[in-house]
Amino acid sequence: MDKQLPFPAAKLLLTIVLISLWGWFSFSLNTAATLETGKLAVSQFDNTDGGFIDTVAGFRLFSWLGAALTLALLVALGIIWQSHLRRLNEGAGKGTIVKFTLIPVLLLWSGHAFAYYDKSDFTEAYFILPNQSAFYIPDVGDNKDSQGKFGSAEYLNNNKVAAKRFNIPHQKLSGSGAWSDFYVPAGRLIIVDRTPYNREWVAAKDRGTSTKNESFPCQSAEGINVTVEIAVAASVTEENAAKYLYYFGVKPPVGDLSRPEVIFSSVYFGRSLAETMDSVGRGKVQSIVCQQISTRGLDKVNQEAGVIIKAVETEAGAFFGSRGITLDYIGWAGTFTFDRDIQNAINDRYTAEKIAPVLATLQTKALLDATAKWDGRLPTTVSGLWLVPSDLLGSFMNWFGTPAAAKK
Repeated sequence: MDKQLPFPAAKLLLTIVLISLWGWFSFSLNTAATLETGKLAVSQFDNTDGGFIDTVAGFRLFSWLGAALTLALLVALGIIWQSHLRRLNEGAGKGTIVKFTLIPVLLLWSGHAFAYYDKSDFTEAYFILPNQSAFYIPDVGDNKDSQGKFGSAEYLNNNKVAAKRFNIPHQKLSGSGAWSDFYVPAGRLIIVDRTPYNREWVAAKDRGTSTKNESFPCQSAEGINVTVEIAVAASVTEENAAKYLYYFGVKPPVGDLSRPEVIFSSVYFGRSLAETMDSVGRGKVQSIVCQQISTRGLDKVNQEAGVIIKAVETEAGAFFGSRGITLDYIGWAGTFTFDRDIQNAINDRYTAEKIAPVLATLQTKALLDATAKWDGRLPTTVSGLWLVPSDLLGSFMNWFGTPAAAKK
């Protein structure tokens, strides 16, 4: 029987001390790495090659330091327990010690990153498009002053494409794992889509930007129903992207918000301008339009349509501008619509007010021309009759009968 080695109390104590020191140094390194790599990532937005080089070098440096610290611990433990490991290897078969030593190393570096919460640190990149503004906010530390903002407008002004690949740094989260900690983002990348927006909010299905009835039902001062249609366009400039993001925020990540892989999402997307304008924007425009109409009688609504839309443009422009949205234009997209009885009454009144005053002139002119040869049609350019359509003139002339000259 092989001689058993004595219980190594001193080695066990030294092992505990080394692991404790390793844990303390790892915690300190991870804390520093989380702070510094979050700040280094911001330099990727600089219009220099050096910014990208410094960022990648910084990421790699902290990664190598962590790996070197772990390797140093394994080597030290191997030296301390050399005799026992050799004895274990001889008793269990050649090569066992190598396999035994590699197991924890492989555990540290196996698996797929899934980008946000994993045992391994793989590169996570996002490509920023020309119509996007990007913000990078470190998770911890002085993130008020260390926030990054991608200056896409400046790039466009310099005839450069406002697009760039951004690498999101990851660092270990202390205490997140039993044997080894998980990698999590050192900060979050927030994307604001600045794609322009336009709509025609109308009632008809065959025009506008939707088959739904999107007109605005309002009431005049007398309580008469007035339905209007609006055309609108808006955009978010690069300079206003931060203001827009502040007011309308980001969409929550998809999934269970209590799960680590969702909690540690690296990329968040701001609410699109279409989402904002189709909800908050549309509601604000309707409230302004109806407020303007409700303060006017029916006659004033028609007469002051231009004044109303100008007031709407001014008030809506101020509201959206204070929230980072530029109102490019807004105007009527169709005629005002009233209840059928009201519309008929308006038509009748117009006929009475515009046609009745010229009816006597029509009759006199027709009689004066009665002796002339007539082909059955009335002229439509008679002085004083330009407001009356030709078919209506024909109806009036039938009242007088066919002139004698026309019967010959």
